[in-house]
Amino acid sequence: MGSYYASPVAADGVVYVCSVNGAVTSLKAGEKIEVIATNDLKDRISATPAIADNTLYVRTFKNLYAFKSKK
Repeated sequence: MGSYYASPVAADGVVYVCSVNGAVTSLKAGEKIEVIATNDLKDRISATPAIADNTLYVRTFKNLYAFKSKK
């Protein structure tokens, strides 16, 4: 999936990892690794994502994204 500088973060049973090449991958937490989704932001990511108020914040070199949970 690529190289990683950012630390993974987790919330509500999901682990989020961001690769340097811009892929944000959601993994189901548990004994077996299961990829839930992968999205390509098409920009470099080296910052660790943050989670607050049911929102995942991802900073790329050019943008700041906020992905809000429907919960």
